[in-house]
Amino acid sequence: MNKDNGSIKRQQRFETVDEDETLKITPAASFSANEDFVEIETLSERELETKLEQHLGSADQLNEDLSSNQNTKRSWLGKACLLGVVAIAAVETVLGLYEAFMQSSWLFALYGVVVMLVISWTVKVSFTEWRKLKRLKKVEETQATGMRLLNSMQMGEADLFIDNLLVQLPNSSHIERYLQQVSVEHNDAEKLVLFEACVLIDRDQQAKKIVRRFAQESALLLAASPLAVLDMAIILWRNQSMINQLAKCYGIELGYWSRIKLIRGIIGNIIYAGTSEIVTDLGTQLLSVEMSGKLSARLGQGLGGGLLTARLGYQAMALCRPLEFNEQTKPKLKGIHKELLLDLKELTSVVLSKTAKKEKQEIVDR
Repeated sequence: MNKDNGSIKRQQRFETVDEDETLKITPAASFSANEDFVEIETLSERELETKLEQHLGSADQLNEDLSSNQNTKRSWLGKACLLGVVAIAAVETVLGLYEAFMQSSWLFALYGVVVMLVISWTVKVSFTEWRKLKRLKKVEETQATGMRLLNSMQMGEADLFIDNLLVQLPNSSHIERYLQQVSVEHNDAEKLVLFEACVLIDRDQQAKKIVRRFAQESALLLAASPLAVLDMAIILWRNQSMINQLAKCYGIELGYWSRIKLIRGIIGNIIYAGTSEIVTDLGTQLLSVEMSGKLSARLGQGLGGGLLTARLGYQAMALCRPLEFNEQTKPKLKGIHKELLLDLKELTSVVLSKTAKKEKQEIVDR
């Protein structure tokens, strides 16, 4: 009891812990010799990437099979429609000539000459288009043959193969250098490697310059002009000119149908690109967007148009090149976006300087 503050405190009780108390330990688990264990198979990172590529490859193969079936159905339908149109035109022509012959021999002769001229022009144009289309389709066979020769150790087959390619390519000093360095002792794979290093690398550099020029023009055109619809139409027209120049750089002359086939192949390759290529391109484009975040929306639009033009050009190079690209020679978008950004920044600085001078001149005139 405490009388100082006039209150009574409770009695405090303390309990001691018994030190002799022992800890309870569970007995160890025992396993018998006949115990069954479940084995879990683990995969390394490389094996996991291989499995993923195989799975994606099977999915791509399934998409290709489905697209080939659809193309077969469409081709049969298109051929039937074309044959029907040709049959109707032939019947109408014969009936018209018969009526002209019944009316007057001079009228029949005039109609006959016109029909013969039209038929001759149609046959000539069709043969030219067929020859150019066949030349473009032969590139796929050439790439497959080149890949087979690069993986072989035989001798003798590459000479005729490379001679056919040299005839199609434009003449240059690099071809003479290849002819001086090639030897009879080289096998087919070594000759193709030497041909690619001496001749095709120069063609690739020329093609990259063409792609870079058209990409810069597209980027600057979209960034400078306020009419986006007109600019896109001009860029599409200029992209066709770029594709023609790239095909000519590799010794291919494009016609109407061969150009359409090449454009379809370019778009198909962009849509059905591999996973790694998509990730790389997206990373490059996202990096470009991040780097151009401080730029205006119009400059960002120009940058996107330039990158699209560059990607179309690189796909056209891959389809026109007589030998397939490898990991070292394959063109990428990593470097061109920096050049496009520098061009756009230079355009911005020039426009701003001209605007500042104009405003300063107006202030002085006042």
